[in-house]
Amino acid sequence: MEEYSREKARHFCCIAAVTLQVVAAEEREEIMRLILASLVGISVGATVVLAQNLDAIKQRRDTMKTIAKASGVNFKMMKGETPFDLAKVKSGLQTFQEQFPKLKALFPEDSKTGGDTDASPKIWQQRAEFEAVIDKFIADAKAAAGTIKDEASFKAEYPKIVNSCGNCHKEKDGFAPRLADSFKKLNQ
Repeated sequence: MEEYSREKARHFCCIAAVTLQVVAAEEREEIMRLILASLVGISVGATVVLAQNLDAIKQRRDTMKTIAKASGVNFKMMKGETPFDLAKVKSGLQTFQEQFPKLKALFPEDSKTGGDTDASPKIWQQRAEFEAVIDKFIADAKAAAGTIKDEASFKAEYPKIVNSCGNCHKEKDGFAPRLADSFKKLNQ
């Protein structure tokens, strides 16, 4: 978008320069005011659109960072890298239930590009499927929260949560990059 806007502005300036050469000196000042007002309007409009876009991208990245932090603690327990702690598991599952519903609103039409987003265009092309994946994850987290009572039930149920993450984060054709790649980026 930025390259397109620059090209449009360059084209506009060339037309303005040619027009100024043809017009009488008295009219040049008025034309220059109109040109300047137009350029200012274009700049302000582009800035507002860009700011809205970046805000949504920042909010969803922050939400995903919160989710990734909660996931990391539980994932390490699942792999046996840290001792099992039921309170931490429950806290992570609660974070999922609080944060995931926010995601639906954090992908407005004006946030498809910019801000170093990794969101796939597939999100906007298959919106109902994307939202269904979010709903499934929330349901899985809620079910796991009610089922996990000890380390054995955690090891049986938590892989379902990880698989649910994989419904968005796929090697190919996912709504987001591979899960491992996303974790690396979010933890930078």
